[in-house]
Amino acid sequence: MSAILIAILAVAAISLAVSPLFQLEQAPSRATAAIDPHVENLLSAREATYAAIKDLETDHAMGKLSDADYQNLRAKYEGKALTILRQLDATQVASRERVGHRAAMSSESCMQCGAPLALGAKFCRVCGSELPRSAAVTSLASACASCGAPIAAGTKFCRQCGTPVATLQPV
Repeated sequence: MSAILIAILAVAAISLAVSPLFQLEQAPSRATAAIDPHVENLLSAREATYAAIKDLETDHAMGKLSDADYQNLRAKYEGKALTILRQLDATQVASRERVGHRAAMSSESCMQCGAPLALGAKFCRVCGSELPRSAAVTSLASACASCGAPIAAGTKFCRQCGTPVATLQPV
């Protein structure tokens, strides 16, 4: 009986130890999958250029390069690195602008009716639907009878509680 138990435990231990060898290669993580190939190429070119500058400095320090050659090659590699860094900056700025534009579009208009949103509103002033974000009221026309929140001119619903404008009190 104990021999069978020992055999089962040995098989289990061996299968656990060997199982990673037989697993399929994992899919790339989201972080690596989300990187643009152009950006990835620029990053690798930047690292290669930095390595070349470092090798150049080492060679100069060891006396393998004359001062004139060192200055000439260093200027060449620094120019290349500067070009790559500018391309990376332009790519990252363009990416941030695309993300910012999408966020601005979604937060400037109601998702239900498309009406422009007042800053600080919790409810759309045209259709009364609840909004995901808030900002600040620009001009006050009255206060809500239900909650007392300030209401912007031309608003049909309270931004705090969603009460229709018909039940508003003047400020």
